Amino acid sequence: MRIRKLIANASFWALVPLLSASPIFINDVFAANKVSKEKVAEVITKHAIESRFPNKLSFKDNKGQSTVGYVDYTFDPEVHANMADVYLKYQPDYACFVALDVETGAILNLTSFVKADEDWDNLVMRADYPAASVFKMITAAAGLDSGKLKTDTVIPFNGKGTSLYKSQVLRHKTNKWTRNPTLKESFAKSINAVFAQIGIFKLGKDRLIDYAMRFGFDKPMLTDFQIPVSQIGLDFEEQWEIAEAASGYTKNIKLSPIHAAQMAAIVANDGKMVTPYMVESVTNGRGETLYEKSAVSDNTQVIKPASARAMRLLMRETAKSGSARKSFTGLNRYKVYKGMEIGGKTGSLTGYSPKGRHDWFVGYAEKNGRKVAYASLIINKDKWYVRSAYVARQFIYHYYSDLDEAIAKQNAESVVGQSAEATTGLAN
Repeated sequence: MRIRKLIANASFWALVPLLSASPIFINDVFAANKVSKEKVAEVITKHAIESRFPNKLSFKDNKGQSTVGYVDYTFDPEVHANMADVYLKYQPDYACFVALDVETGAILNLTSFVKADEDWDNLVMRADYPAASVFKMITAAAGLDSGKLKTDTVIPFNGKGTSLYKSQVLRHKTNKWTRNPTLKESFAKSINAVFAQIGIFKLGKDRLIDYAMRFGFDKPMLTDFQIPVSQIGLDFEEQWEIAEAASGYTKNIKLSPIHAAQMAAIVANDGKMVTPYMVESVTNGRGETLYEKSAVSDNTQVIKPASARAMRLLMRETAKSGSARKSFTGLNRYKVYKGMEIGGKTGSLTGYSPKGRHDWFVGYAEKNGRKVAYASLIINKDKWYVRSAYVARQFIYHYYSDLDEAIAKQNAESVVGQSAEATTGLAN
């Protein structure tokens, strides 16, 4: 049994397109004795492939000379300990979890779990998992942002919501069995036939690809680590491929957990780009800064703020009454959830790396202005041990409980300090 706190990882063969593109990183301070973001990414990735996350590493500076650097990571050790406990308790065959600070993009947690003694690399940094219905986030965002859809737009369908047949989409006929869900209901319940119709008749190939790329598909993530690109994997030569893509009913669209969390963070950040990163700084033995995360963020508007608000409505409905409702029942029994906003998107499809049923829950939570985005992935061979949405619920509970406890402690210390000052004043 192995559980790992991951930092960065990717197979070098999968990174060839990324490295050969020679990306230029901006907003970094370059000097002769500094270390570039590109060099940081190369070193961090190399060690993380082996599941090693040392604070002391050797880097090449801008002169090409080796220099020792001490790495300050963004990870929250309490969050990692809590997630490790969750996986050890429920024992899924394979699992991984990513959490991001929405405001900054700082990665709070990267956890990978493999129950059996199998030779797998760090699962969280792979990008060969089927996106499944998580891709419905792209379809919905494209429809809302382009004005083709509203949250209350009704698109009728026949048959099961989990099935996808050409007769449901290309030859739909209204009859007494026809159902008429709104977009909000269709998203929450992940109705494939509705999203297939949206793809073909509302969006089309070009708009769907455009929004997928806006959210980061088929594009390298330029940050302080290297991961393979999430790929659309379809050429859309046939109309039916648009239906499959828009509904996520295809194994060709691949997604990495970090990218999935980034997608949710963009929605939670009012549609602005959020770039995940895991290194705050690198210093030398004298305490001098060799590398520091830039204070300048990429504020590219991926979708309009109004579109992001509409997306959050759809995602909240998923947790409230949709495909994740069972994992989020009874929240009112716990104080920590009071005043909290929780939303997400489920996705489920069989994949082969590792082989098994892939179960996604990708979403966000917000309380008292503190926003976090996450991606939870569970892969089981035969038997289900725990759902990805329930793992996300456990993360949310522990994360915000720890925050509430820290705030309460800070407030208590502040009161004690004020009392001491008042006492001193009276004595004088």
